[in-house]
Amino acid sequence: MEEPRECPKKMCERGGPGGTLVPFFGDAEQDWAPALRACLYFIGLLWVFAGVAIISEIFMSAIETITSHKRLVEDRKTGKRYTYKVWNDTVANLTLMALGSSAPEILL
Repeated sequence: MEEPRECPKKMCERGGPGGTLVPFFGDAEQDWAPALRACLYFIGLLWVFAGVAIISEIFMSAIETITSHKRLVEDRKTGKRYTYKVWNDTVANLTLMALGSSAPEILL
């Protein structure tokens, strides 16, 4: 009959194998209350998402500024001036859609 084997320790337990990033404070963090640790990690997660949202907003406003560029052209025959968009609206919208859907991955 086999002897019972000891289960390996989990990453969140004291003396367990550490992850790549967590636990941030080493084994000392294992003594903290689980609710406190969960709350701190949740606040950190919100902080990271807020940073990605701010950078994405700046990125998208820059793309909108670029795609809304207009050019003034004068007709030599009539002398009238016309304003036209440099970017085609459909191409600009598709570009914004493609960049907007993958912007978080691009920024990270």
